[in-house]
Amino acid sequence: MTKLFDLRDLQPGGSIRFPLPPVRGPFGPLSVEGFAHRAPDGTVRAWVNLCPHRAQPVDVGDGRLFNSLGEIECHAHGARFDPSTGSCTGGPCPGNSLQPLPIKEHDATIWLAELD
Repeated sequence: MTKLFDLRDLQPGGSIRFPLPPVRGPFGPLSVEGFAHRAPDGTVRAWVNLCPHRAQPVDVGDGRLFNSLGEIECHAHGARFDPSTGSCTGGPCPGNSLQPLPIKEHDATIWLAELD
């Protein structure tokens, strides 16, 4: 398992970004980033920081992950995602979802369990 972050660094209602282990790309290793959201009830969910619409970071541009309605929003093209499921709720991503990350909480630390 890979340590992603300490739970104390992610307040309820907040989000945090973190590097992921490099993945194999067509021309060598690629750097990939993830982000996690902690719901007000304390539930932590994490995804790869890539929009399924264009494979660009969700927070491209101004670095924001959420819109004023509390949805995760890709600022490049307006794709919107439910923060409890990662499913597309609007914009140019129908039928797609953010790629979830398998995380585990242990000793107030969030760990990456495995990557496919």
